[in-house]
Amino acid sequence: MTSIWWQYGDADTYPGNVALTETSQARHRIAKFRVPQDAVPGQTIHLILQTTDNGSPALTSYQRVVLTVKG
Repeated sequence: MTSIWWQYGDADTYPGNVALTETSQARHRIAKFRVPQDAVPGQTIHLILQTTDNGSPALTSYQRVVLTVKG
């Protein structure tokens, strides 16, 4: 199984890009990022977790996390 995190910029109200860092611990994937300094309270950042299994055919699932910038 493979998993990756990515920013869904088309849905964001924050106009910039967010740098995501991914690490693995045991059987867990961890994504980290910092809210950009130029982000304004109320803006949203949409992150997607994309996971693909090892089946035949391979199936892919998506989960969205919506983050709202606070002041």
